[in-house]
Amino acid sequence: MIRIVSVLIFLMLFAASCTLPEPQDITPPVVAVIYPYEGAVVSDNIQINIQASDNQDLGSVWCYVDGQEVGRVSKAPYLIPLNIANYEKKITHVLVAAAEDKDGNIGYSANINFVIADSKDIVDPTVAILNPQNGQVVEGIVNVVAEAKDDRSVQKVRFFIDGLLKDSTSSYPYMFNWNTAGYSDSTAHTLYAEAIDGGNNNAFSPVVTVTVYRRTGPTADNVAPRALFLYPIGGEVLTGNVQVSVDLQDNVGVSQAEFFVDGQLTNSQENPQSPWIFTWDSDQVADTVQTRHSLYVKAYDQAGNVGTTGLMIVTVDRK
Repeated sequence: MIRIVSVLIFLMLFAASCTLPEPQDITPPVVAVIYPYEGAVVSDNIQINIQASDNQDLGSVWCYVDGQEVGRVSKAPYLIPLNIANYEKKITHVLVAAAEDKDGNIGYSANINFVIADSKDIVDPTVAILNPQNGQVVEGIVNVVAEAKDDRSVQKVRFFIDGLLKDSTSSYPYMFNWNTAGYSDSTAHTLYAEAIDGGNNNAFSPVVTVTVYRRTGPTADNVAPRALFLYPIGGEVLTGNVQVSVDLQDNVGVSQAEFFVDGQLTNSQENPQSPWIFTWDSDQVADTVQTRHSLYVKAYDQAGNVGTTGLMIVTVDRK
């Protein structure tokens, strides 16, 4: 009996002194190219904008153009300059980004096809803030949405509050969440956006002035509704009557939903149910065959918080 107890004690002490090895990391990083985006036309030297993440720590991020490495960085933001002087104009070039983690796993982005123009880009982009609108009262988290267009490609959009740069994005749709909690009650603030194209031309949107409202008390609702397109899908070719479907969510409840086409209010409904489905006659905006149009939906709750879908671009084909 004593021998058995001694063996058990030995085994317990042996097990306590042993530590299992850490499981090997076999997950590669996730990599995406933010700019240039698929189909972009660039006219000047650019900064390749790469997004990379990993379940552990990243080591380095780099990219290839036409199979040749053009740069490598180790710290975010992952921006790699590209001098276009050495590349042939008016043909498609292929960009691939890669990232390696500390364990040697490598992840790759999807292929991005872009074109280098054969002439200097002298046309400025256009930009406008779609949400919020001029004169609106806002509170809590405000989803600021801008629409930017260019004859070649938009490189990035920058957002300014009271003249101060607050956010910059190369990702479409162009938006950022503005937290108004730090602003005084019943104060007016100005918003505008700047668009920069692939030729480094820039343009500023008209200034939008809004009033910040600070709701106080334990029952204050500062959560904006969420609105998400279910149908149609961006880039889709539509014709005739379209069954637009939008998922609407709020911590209390959505009180109103508004549908905009090319910035114009087209449909409004109170106390909508999710998913919000209504029929849009796309022929009303189609003067010729294959025209592009922008769609977005705004959702309101009883507290006045406003949420906006991303800006969606579709093509309407009038048969």
